[in-house]
Amino acid sequence: MTKRDGPKRDGKRPPRHSLYEQATRLDSLEAAWHRVRANAGAAGGDGVTVGLFDEGAAVRLLSLHKALRDGSYLPGPIRRVSFAKADGGERVLSIPCVVDRVVQTAVTDALVPHLEPEFEDASFAYRPGRSVVQAVERVRALRGKGYLWVVDGDIERFFDRVPHGPLLAALDVHVDDPALMDLIAVWLEHAGEGGLGLPQGSPLSPLLSNLYLDDLDEAAQDAAFGPGVRLVRYADDFVLLCRTEARARAVLERVGETLAALGLSLNRDKTRVVSFDSGFRFLGHLFVKSMVLRSPAGEDPDQDGGASALLRALAHEDDREAEQGARRDAEESAGLSPVTRVLYVMERGRTLALRNHSLTVREGEAELLAIAPGRVGRVEIGPAAGVEDEALRACLTEDIPVHFVDGWGRSVGDCLPPGRDRAGLHLAQARLVLDPVARAAAARSFAGARIHNQRALLRRLNRSLKDKETAAAAARIGRLIRKLPIQGDVAAIMGVEGEAAALYWPALARLLREPWRLDRRRRQPPPDPVNLVLSWLSALLIREVEVLISRHGVHPGFGVLHGTRDTHQGCVYDLVEPLRGPLVEALTMTLFNQRHLKVDHFDRSDPDRCRILPEGRREVIRGWEAWLDNPIRSPRDGRRLKWRGLMEEEILSFARSLRGAGEHIPYRMDY
Repeated sequence: MTKRDGPKRDGKRPPRHSLYEQATRLDSLEAAWHRVRANAGAAGGDGVTVGLFDEGAAVRLLSLHKALRDGSYLPGPIRRVSFAKADGGERVLSIPCVVDRVVQTAVTDALVPHLEPEFEDASFAYRPGRSVVQAVERVRALRGKGYLWVVDGDIERFFDRVPHGPLLAALDVHVDDPALMDLIAVWLEHAGEGGLGLPQGSPLSPLLSNLYLDDLDEAAQDAAFGPGVRLVRYADDFVLLCRTEARARAVLERVGETLAALGLSLNRDKTRVVSFDSGFRFLGHLFVKSMVLRSPAGEDPDQDGGASALLRALAHEDDREAEQGARRDAEESAGLSPVTRVLYVMERGRTLALRNHSLTVREGEAELLAIAPGRVGRVEIGPAAGVEDEALRACLTEDIPVHFVDGWGRSVGDCLPPGRDRAGLHLAQARLVLDPVARAAAARSFAGARIHNQRALLRRLNRSLKDKETAAAAARIGRLIRKLPIQGDVAAIMGVEGEAAALYWPALARLLREPWRLDRRRRQPPPDPVNLVLSWLSALLIREVEVLISRHGVHPGFGVLHGTRDTHQGCVYDLVEPLRGPLVEALTMTLFNQRHLKVDHFDRSDPDRCRILPEGRREVIRGWEAWLDNPIRSPRDGRRLKWRGLMEEEILSFARSLRGAGEHIPYRMDY
C-alpha cells in the first residue's frame, strides 16, 4: 500500500472519532499487542517472533502508530505453512507478521461491537460468550424437540474462496469509515491472490468469515429454507436440522443455491443427509440417537477453527529450531562440524578437555563448547591446540578417533579405536598381496578407477570452457585406460598411472582461474596455495578412510597398488585413489574458482613453502564438510547416500571381496 492508496482516502485524514482512529490509537495498539503476545503465535514472513517484538515493543508500537496515522504503513510479508489434515487434505495457514497481527487485532476489537449485534443466534464460532459446548448443546436440544434428520454440511475450501468484492460490500453496509475499509482491502489483497480468500492466521479473518456467512444464517432464521428447519453453524461447518428426511433433502438443494449466490459451493463429498439413528460427527462430537459422545476422531476447534493451536505449535517449533540453530552456530564456531560431527580443535590456544563426562573446548578460561562424547564422530587437534589426558582417555573409551595434525593438514600421530574381527580379514588381505595375479587384478581395478575419474573430472570442469588442450588431454587419458588390461604386473600398472598423472595435472591447472596457478603437483612441503589445499584435503580424505578401515577390521597396511611395508598405509591409499578426483581435486577447484579462498588467506613470505592462515583454514574445513554432505547415488544399488556413506560402502565392498563374496569395483564418476 502506498501513501496514496493507504488509509487516507482522497488525501484526507480519517475523521476524528472514526473506527480507524479508534483502532490506531496508541492505547488500542498496546492492548492489541498484549493479546497477540498472550496468543504466542508464530513469526510471519519477516521472521520477527513474538519474543523479538517484545524486546522493543514500546518503540515498535509508537512507530506503528505513527505509520498508521501518516499513511506510510505497509503490511509485511506473509508466511505460508501447510499442515496435513486428518482427512488427507492440506490446510494452508497464511501468517501475517507480528506487527500486522497487532493492527489487525486492534481493528477486530474496534469492529466487534458494531458487527456482533448483526449476527444470528445460529452462529457459534469466533464470538464472545459463545463456544463449541453451546453449539453441541443446541444440536442435542433440537433433537429432543423432534428434529431427527440432519443436513451435515461443509463448504468447499471456504477460507480460500471468499470473494473480496462481495465481502467488502457487506462490510461497507455496516462500517461508514473509508479509511478503515481501505486498510482492510489492502490486507485482503496482500494475502489473497485473484481477489479471493481469507488468510487463516489473521486475527481479523474469523470476524469477516462470520460477516460473510451471515446471509446463510439469515436464510435459516427467516425460514427461507422452508418451515421446520434449524441451523447450527460453527465457522464453515454447519448442520441443518429437520423433522423429516424429505425436508432435509429439499433443504440441501436450497443451501447449495444460497451458497452459490455468495460465490461458494458445498463440498459434496463431505455433505450428506443423515439421521440421528445412523449417527454423525460434528465439532469433535459423535451424535447417535439421544447420545452425545466425544469423538475419538476429532478435537474441539478453538476460537479460530484450530488456527491458534496450529500457530502456537508452529511458534514452539520455531523456538526449538532457533535454539538448535543457535547451538549449531556455537558448536560450529567452536570447531564442531554441524553435519558430520567432526570436532576440529585447530585454533591457537584452544584445548580439548573433559568436564562432567562432557568433552569441552576451552580458549583460555572461556568454555566454548560442551558436548556429550556420543555426539562426536572424530577429533582433529591442530599444532597450536592441545588436549588434556582425561579428554583423550574419554575419546578412546568412546571409540572416538583422535588425529594430531600439523600446519599443512598432515597427520603427525593418532589414537584410533581397536578394530573388530581383524584376524580373518588380515589373512585374506595377506593372501591377496602374496598372489601376483590376484594382486595385479586388484591393482588394475584401483588404478583404472583413479584414471577414469581424472578424465571424468576434466570433462566436467571443461564443459563450459571447452578448452581444446584440456579436451585433448582427457582423450589421451582415455587411451591410457585402454592400456591397463594388458599390464601384467603392479609396476607396469603404476607406470600407466604415472603417464595419466603427467597429462592430468597440467590439464587441471589450465582450468584454474586467475590469480591461481599450479605449475606442478608438489605434495610436501606445499610451495603454493593450490598445492597446499590439495595436500590438506588429501590428508583429510586419508584420515576419513583410515578411521572407516579401522572400524571395519581391514588392515591399513596391506596394499596391492601402493605396496606393503612397515609404517606405510598401503590399503588406505589404495581405497583413497578412486575418491581423490571427485572429493579432493573437485573441491579444490571449487574453493579457488568460486572465490571461497582468497589471496589474503595465505602467507607466502617463505618462497619454499606456503602457510594457510586461520580464516583460510576455516574455509577449507567448511568446504570439506559441506562437500561431504552432498548427496551421491550408490553405484551398487542406486541408494542416495552422503559421501561418508559412499566411503563406507567402498570399504565394506572391499571387505566382502576379501571374504570371497563378490568382486570389488571401485567408485567411478559419471560425466
